[in-house]
Amino acid sequence: MVQRIILGYALAAIGFSTIGMVVIRANANPPINMNNPDNPMSLLPYINREQYGERPLLRGPHFDAKPTGTDQEERLGRVGDHYEVTGRKIDYTFADEDKMLFPRIGHYEQGRPQQHRLWMDGRTGVPTMGDNLSFFFRYQLNWMYWRYFMWNFVGRQNGDQGYYPWDKTTGHWLSGVSSLDGSRLYNQEKLPPAMKNNQARNTYYFLPLIFGLLGIFFQFSKRRKDFVGLAALFIITGIGIIIYSNQPPNEPRERDYVLVGSFLTFCMWIGMGVLAVYQLLSEKLKLNGMIGAPIAGLLALSAPLIMGFQNFDDHSRSTHYASRDYASNFLNSVDKNAIIFTYGDNDTYPLWYAQEVEGIRTDVRVVNLSLIAVDWYINQMRRKVNESPAIKMTIPEDGYRGFKRDQVPVYSPGGSPREMNLKEAVKFIGENHPVSAGGGMSFESYLPTTNLYMDVDINKVKSLGIVGANDSIVSRINMVLGEKSSLLKDDLAVMDIVASNAFDRPIYWAVTCQSNKLLGLQDYLRLEGLALRLVPVKSTGDNSFGIIGSGSVDLQRTHDDFLNKFKWGGFDNHRTFVDRSYLPSVQSHKLVLARSVSDAIKKGEKKIAVDLLDKYFAAFPNENFPYDFNALFMIMSYLEADAYDKAKPQMQILAKETEDYLNFCQSLDQSDLKAGFEQDYMMSMRNKDELVRIAERAKDDAFAKELKDRFAKFGSTNMKN
Repeated sequence: MVQRIILGYALAAIGFSTIGMVVIRANANPPINMNNPDNPMSLLPYINREQYGERPLLRGPHFDAKPTGTDQEERLGRVGDHYEVTGRKIDYTFADEDKMLFPRIGHYEQGRPQQHRLWMDGRTGVPTMGDNLSFFFRYQLNWMYWRYFMWNFVGRQNGDQGYYPWDKTTGHWLSGVSSLDGSRLYNQEKLPPAMKNNQARNTYYFLPLIFGLLGIFFQFSKRRKDFVGLAALFIITGIGIIIYSNQPPNEPRERDYVLVGSFLTFCMWIGMGVLAVYQLLSEKLKLNGMIGAPIAGLLALSAPLIMGFQNFDDHSRSTHYASRDYASNFLNSVDKNAIIFTYGDNDTYPLWYAQEVEGIRTDVRVVNLSLIAVDWYINQMRRKVNESPAIKMTIPEDGYRGFKRDQVPVYSPGGSPREMNLKEAVKFIGENHPVSAGGGMSFESYLPTTNLYMDVDINKVKSLGIVGANDSIVSRINMVLGEKSSLLKDDLAVMDIVASNAFDRPIYWAVTCQSNKLLGLQDYLRLEGLALRLVPVKSTGDNSFGIIGSGSVDLQRTHDDFLNKFKWGGFDNHRTFVDRSYLPSVQSHKLVLARSVSDAIKKGEKKIAVDLLDKYFAAFPNENFPYDFNALFMIMSYLEADAYDKAKPQMQILAKETEDYLNFCQSLDQSDLKAGFEQDYMMSMRNKDELVRIAERAKDDAFAKELKDRFAKFGSTNMKN
């Protein structure tokens, strides 16, 4: 007994000692050190995943509940050689009448209540237990478990993320039996090639499911105790995880991967299905073992074989280098020792991989705007990483520690300046100027005005060679924050970095950032490749391109980047499956090309415009990237650049795509058309008209007539009733 106790404690100690690796790694200060768990007090919330919040399981508020107050729990942090209170864990409190048992609709984060209303069919008012259970069965069990189960053992419609079951275009399971799929979804007879030949369209004709069910019945009849154990594993790793995770509506990505244990358990039953088939052959057809066993094996082998053949083309990554190449394109867009702000995990992690694993542009400092609101990440900016020098900051480490300056109010007492130098403003905020907020709360400091500016040393800027000979350098960059009533720590940290490093180091924003992260500097940015550079030149942008339309375009540099420096991940020369996770980066490349082409045409640089247009269609070939609204714009741009001969082949491709899609839409009834296809239908109707107009503008009468004849059957709203 003593030996067993000692062995048990030893195994527990060995298991828990693995956590020590986290602390050892954090104390080594690696370039990527999430949460910096270098001491016990920072390790505990890291292990407990406190940053992701908690979801009550037994009793909690519904999404429409209003907080009645907060519970605050102090958090200790290491300061020098001792610990002191540096933060707080804050949880909302709610009235008992706003709580319910088994809360499935308790997600009240921004945007979630509106999503819950959609699953309540748009009804208003206080949600009921019926609404709660309806969400559990319709969304959590059906949409977030059963749908994934059917993906794995029946088939999958496409690789697009499915948000709602009433949107029939994405995310559904599909069997391959046309009559059944048509009754569940829509007519399968006239699918356009882009849908029919989608590599992620995988159909298994129910074979894996059938063999799995046979295996379940076989095990239940032969070894009931073993069946109970396996069924428990299947339920716990499936429905059990669904109940525990209490998933909110509209996850940022599909969550099928968390259920892999349940699916692997079902695969064991598929294996037992071989024995079930063998028994059936032996008992019903009286086949002996020498004949029945091979037949049973071959029959059961059909399930994994069809799964393998169906899935190989969308799971093979043998020619995929896009994560690395697209990341290197962002990094190679910026100058030496640059600072580049990125937004979100998908925009940042590929860049970190390119730097840390591939050694690409390790002189560039990547600053993730999603992390810059926390003190440990701000402090990491202050040290040298790889070949990137430390980032200078005006506010000291203590000024950002813990909850300090989480929020800085805009406050203008008597005598406050109407405008203020950005460096002075950041320095002022970093000093102690306490402001009472009422209710016993106060702020460490405040911002006296939202009208800020940066002085520009014109001679220094000229010596850096970052502006053209024809550019008008401004002596002052105006930075208007607008109607902000306060600054959050992330905006303050970005202001600090900009104020402390402007024109000492190149500062860029990746084109994937959100416009509100530019701090009112839109008119002082210049597009260079896939990044917007802060420059002392004021220019009016093009709002039609969103954030990519900010400021001006360095046409020569962007032309050189796209034609000579950028790589395309193998998508430009192999027929392959392009996962949806690549699309934000793909769209960024496309929009930068579109804006650069537009700018080149406006400046009369038609040769540059044609070069960029050629690169667009070469980098994003139709076989991997079915033409979207960008393609029509680029085709029209060919015409404006006097290159109709290059536009026509692309017009023919788009015309074929448009015709196929409109034929498909005509095969749908009105209800199916409105279940997700209507927007693409209207775009296709617009495309057919625009293609005719382009041909007519080019005075290609024969082609215009050909297009009119092809599209005549579609009319204006020619749909099947």
